[in-house]
Amino acid sequence: MKIYGVQLKAYHLEKMKEFYTNLLQMSLVYEDKNSFAVLAGTTRVHFEKDEEQPYYHVCFHLGSAFFDHIFNKLKKKNLLLSNEEGEISMYWKGKQAYFFDPDGNILEILERPLPHKEQEGWLRVGEIGMPSSNTYDLREYLSSFLENKYKAENDSFSFFGEENGVGVIVKEGRNWYPTNRPASIHPIKLVVSGNTEAHLKHPILPYEFTVRKEWSASLPTVQFRIARPTNHMDKIIEFYGKGLGLKKVGDFQKHEGYEGVMFGLPDSNYHLEFTQHENRNPIPRPPEDQLLVFYIADTFKWSETANRLIDMGYRQVPSENPYWDRGGITIEDPDGYRVVLMNTVGI
Repeated sequence: MKIYGVQLKAYHLEKMKEFYTNLLQMSLVYEDKNSFAVLAGTTRVHFEKDEEQPYYHVCFHLGSAFFDHIFNKLKKKNLLLSNEEGEISMYWKGKQAYFFDPDGNILEILERPLPHKEQEGWLRVGEIGMPSSNTYDLREYLSSFLENKYKAENDSFSFFGEENGVGVIVKEGRNWYPTNRPASIHPIKLVVSGNTEAHLKHPILPYEFTVRKEWSASLPTVQFRIARPTNHMDKIIEFYGKGLGLKKVGDFQKHEGYEGVMFGLPDSNYHLEFTQHENRNPIPRPPEDQLLVFYIADTFKWSETANRLIDMGYRQVPSENPYWDRGGITIEDPDGYRVVLMNTVGI
């Protein structure tokens, strides 16, 4: 699995932000008074303020040259942890080192091959520790929605996942290598790749998983959004929500002068967003053959949807392309964009 996102709790929020952005040179991509997020290669790592001081195990993959650079920075500040032989430079399928962050999280850097020669810097989060009182039960739970290539040799430690990303499932209380700190359970939210879309919360442990399916190897998209401006937000919400019957999957207000709403097509994986700026800048009228086409095979539901929009006062218009009038009804939304309701099954 690829680990796209990790959300963890943090106590020393400002010190943590300074550590990750300055010392570890991760890009700050978000912050507010209670949280911040950095980008570690392809993984977004989000820390949220907590009143207690939790600690986690996180392993970051990075290329050889950048490993040496970060290793030397950590060594200069005397932050590297030693193993039982007193070594601070280790090896496991690549150069390896451990250190603490300001919250006491046990961090690991692990050298891994870069996919592109010109790439440098952080590659991804490769491991996230997931303690459990029953490791076999947690493995069984994860197996219901994630692929795994690793076997469990015992009930105290095992990997779950594949080379790009693993959960390190350990028995609660087992010491994290190379420290004498026992593994303890704290909230974790993960966004990972998988073969099926899913969003799950573990019934006992404070672990939450969002699984995203990539479209293809050539275009590994996990979500698609069509974004459109409007100056008629209330009417747009009425047209697409009440009239067309789309489900609202998100909204926001007062975001750098914008407000917005998102409707699922049919869910958040593929959705339609409308944004409105507080200045209400003029928006050109769209071409008459720029369409959103909905194929509704059920004739009664097709007729019911079209009549509902017309009864709400929205205008049925002849299509610019006569093809859409054969088996379809075209209706203009409040911005003049055309929606076609086709009574066919599509391609």
